[in-house]
Amino acid sequence: MRKEVWTEAEFIKLEGGEIPEVYFWNSYFWLTEKPPSGLGLKLDSKELEYLKKAVVERYLLIIKRDLTYKNIGTPSYRGPERALINLKRLRTFLKKENLKEIDWNLLKSKIEKWIIQFKEELKENDYKNWLKSKVFKDLEKIMREDI
Repeated sequence: MRKEVWTEAEFIKLEGGEIPEVYFWNSYFWLTEKPPSGLGLKLDSKELEYLKKAVVERYLLIIKRDLTYKNIGTPSYRGPERALINLKRLRTFLKKENLKEIDWNLLKSKIEKWIIQFKEELKENDYKNWLKSKVFKDLEKIMREDI
């Protein structure tokens, strides 16, 4: 893996914002455009896949952030509604980019654990009204869907 590609993938994972595929395309064009606009690299399929996997990792980070009880009240916290939006975006990205090597069922299993833990912590900490929210039904519905 070339250092430039690795660096861009790390940027996507750690600083990729709320819509990581925007950062993916920024990185892609930076890496592939001819100078002075970019580096003029020709990415092979493994490098391109590596960048796309960074998008998936970023989505998982922000979904987990918004399904983590201790993050409630922090400046970056967006809540379960935003987790649902990002879960839908992740699924769309996987489908659109045809990332068959990424196991959707494995990702869903991880996310389901976060949802269960989050709901348990909400019950324990007097956020029971949140549990009545439609967002949890929608999260559970998307967890049953395939790509």
